[in-house]
Amino acid sequence: MRKILIFGGLGCAGLIGMVVVGFFVLASLGPDTSIYTGRQVPKRFVSTIDSLGLLEDDERIRYFYSDALFDIKDGFYFVTDSKLVVYSDAWAEPETIIPFEEIESLEAEYNDSFLTDSMVFVTTLTDLEVSFPVSSEGGLDKKFVQLIQEGRGLRTPVEAPAGY
Repeated sequence: MRKILIFGGLGCAGLIGMVVVGFFVLASLGPDTSIYTGRQVPKRFVSTIDSLGLLEDDERIRYFYSDALFDIKDGFYFVTDSKLVVYSDAWAEPETIIPFEEIESLEAEYNDSFLTDSMVFVTTLTDLEVSFPVSSEGGLDKKFVQLIQEGRGLRTPVEAPAGY
């Protein structure tokens, strides 16, 4: 009976260990939890973006963030020198491409917590409303929003009221 318990315990421990290792392997294939600056965006992500036709030949990604666990198509957001792109397979129309000149208002609800993303709220001149998360790690959420503000010609950051 004792041998059965020992082998049963070792078998369970081995199974749990394999599940944990498998999770870490899968997680390493997904995006980081922080914003990538343009040159740091992995080639496999840029290839996905190119295959979806979201980037013009003369454009370069300045900031990129994905809140997906494994496949960036579950949700990614980036800014170039001229536009904002938000994408999610879960939406009826997965991609939303907004040139800076079409942005009427931009607000940000910054969150300094490592566990909670900041939120960005955009309204276009055609009354399209879009909101999306950006990681607050390293303060790059503010730079992400600042690039959109500068592209739109806005000078001062606009912060959403608490509880927005």
